Amino acid sequence: MNSASTTNDVGLVSNGTSYWLRASVALSYAILLGGLLTASAAIYMVIASYSSLPSTDGWEQIEIALQGVNPLSPAWLWKQHNEHRMVIPKLFLAADLLLFRARQKSLLTGILATQFLLLLLLAWSMRVLGGWRGTVWRSGVGIAAFCLFWPTQWENFIIGFSIDFILLEFFATLSFVELMLYWKHSEPPSGDQHAWVHLLLSVLAALGATYSLANGNLLWPLLVVAALLLRLRLAAVLSFLVTGTVSTVLYLHNYHRPLGHGNPVSSLQTPLEIFQYIATYFGSPWVRHDLRLATCIGIAGLAAAFFVLFRFPAYLRTDRPFPVLLVLILVFCLGTAFLTSLGRLNFGVRQAFASRYHTFALLLWCCLGLLLLMSESVTADRRARFLAVQVCMLAIIVWSSHITRNDIRGARLRGFQINVAATAMFVGARDDVQFAKAAITNPGAVSAEAQFMQKNGLSAYSDNAYTQLGKPVESVYALASSEKCTGVVESTATVAGSGQSPALRVAGWAWDRQHQRPPSAMVITEDGIITGLGAVGEWRPMTLVDDRRIKDGYIGYAGYAPVADQHAPVKIYAILRGSPQSACYFATAQSSERQ
Repeated sequence: MNSASTTNDVGLVSNGTSYWLRASVALSYAILLGGLLTASAAIYMVIASYSSLPSTDGWEQIEIALQGVNPLSPAWLWKQHNEHRMVIPKLFLAADLLLFRARQKSLLTGILATQFLLLLLLAWSMRVLGGWRGTVWRSGVGIAAFCLFWPTQWENFIIGFSIDFILLEFFATLSFVELMLYWKHSEPPSGDQHAWVHLLLSVLAALGATYSLANGNLLWPLLVVAALLLRLRLAAVLSFLVTGTVSTVLYLHNYHRPLGHGNPVSSLQTPLEIFQYIATYFGSPWVRHDLRLATCIGIAGLAAAFFVLFRFPAYLRTDRPFPVLLVLILVFCLGTAFLTSLGRLNFGVRQAFASRYHTFALLLWCCLGLLLLMSESVTADRRARFLAVQVCMLAIIVWSSHITRNDIRGARLRGFQINVAATAMFVGARDDVQFAKAAITNPGAVSAEAQFMQKNGLSAYSDNAYTQLGKPVESVYALASSEKCTGVVESTATVAGSGQSPALRVAGWAWDRQHQRPPSAMVITEDGIITGLGAVGEWRPMTLVDDRRIKDGYIGYAGYAPVADQHAPVKIYAILRGSPQSACYFATAQSSERQ
């Protein structure tokens, strides 16, 4: 096999002027910086929207413990979840439950760490499999970082259960990388006797993908076809074929189609709707609600993807492993979108806008971007076109910043709603509307789950926030002057509470004047006793806040307190940051407001 061609700064300026080199080098650093800033924005989003309470399907982590099921039991690990057998993600859930009290931090850390590993894997592949150096390599890493960490996929970053999507993406890419390394090292003239290690790792990574999400089963036919096209040894082809067959048979043993999900056979009878779903799937990261525009962008992406597939034989003839790798990843993303459409089309085409799908959509766009970068950097006579490609890619990264702000705002809102739901659980308030906002799918089970978490110190009950209830406010916090904070009560409402007693829901906004930032939390008192708690972090447009000194919009709060006396006023305190924390009184909810 021929060695990969090397692309570097020198190749860009052969027979040219130093102007092109300086401009291209500067742009490469700008693109790399843009990608790293995007990764930083994703990390900030995860931290700012953090909640220790599970969300969506993550409650399964608590439910199985409540039922007395061992989270490490083979029966639960193998048990089907929707279409998936999530053995590896469930191991992460079990570790978070058994070792970290189900606080979600280990899951969120695992998500970010896996995504960084994927970035390092792609960056390493650019050098080893593509021979990229200097300007091209920096530009490629920047593009990859941008696509892997763009906050438009915020669901997969802030919900611990979504580690399954991230693991699938990583294992699939790793499997293809190891396949390329086996191709590179097993064929003459190298003929490395240890090449079988790469084959083994490719098989193991494919198994990891298969038992992360159902879409991982796509890898087996792709690996077999790729092995045949690459003319690998029969042993390699059989390794993928036999392992894939055995794995698929085991996967389908006692498999059942989830209730409420689309019937793939029925979906296949509507090919135009499938095509629109797939186009929307790939176009949705670039727009938010415009179905027609998302479809058009997706069609453009699909056209580019099929053009790349048309060029695939040329990559094989030149023995260039990196573009072959990118094509395999691209085909996997296409297959993932197709399988998703078969099972989700019954929810409507707009369901393709779900941010969790953006992870695979952006991986496809990443492959297209890297292939375009490679195609325009091979020869020196294309230096102007390569420069134009760099300018376009940098422009996309800069343009995306306005979408990034909205994505971060949406993620922080989800985190706020989950934290408010936690305060409702602390005081025994049954606010099904709030539970729905927090994506708690079974509100009727919240009371039993809350008692179980409190008894075992899990999730939101793993710290001492709820232990403040029933204590005098002065025994928990130092009292600060009311001049150090400001805020208002915008609404109050009565909701169902534990037993026969209702609960009061209070909402509004508050500001920590002393530290010039939103308060860290809220407490609600009656006769000086802490009876309720609240969370802070809802977005408020500055036009609704008549105070020019407030510069941060995340000042909205909501909280709950049981109603012991219908006529007694409750006082609301903002918890100011600092050490020690202090409580600053700013408003009273009058009994006349309790409607």
